[in-house]
Amino acid sequence: MNPTQAAVAAMWTELLGVSPASPDDDFFELGGQSLAMVQFLARVQESYGIELPIDLLFGGDFTVAEAAAAIDRGRLEAAGDEEIAALLAELEGMSDEDVLALLAEED
Repeated sequence: MNPTQAAVAAMWTELLGVSPASPDDDFFELGGQSLAMVQFLARVQESYGIELPIDLLFGGDFTVAEAAAAIDRGRLEAAGDEEIAALLAELEGMSDEDVLALLAEED
């Protein structure tokens, strides 16, 4: 799991009392209900400062991977041009080995 998926899984574990075994685990199949969904949305708002789109929640399978991808997209959309430029500059200053190590952490 990548870091965002791990954070989603941790939130779901706290809310549902069941730990997702993989990024493909579905919120509702793990026992999630509407109250737990509202609590999850509030935690995402508090932790990341973004709101997840409602259609994601009820548009099909709501998995750890899908929730994490939506959070990452929301964070990217919320990031300003200066923040993105700073991150790109940091990345450009890294050696190939550092980039590979960073990518390995994502896996």
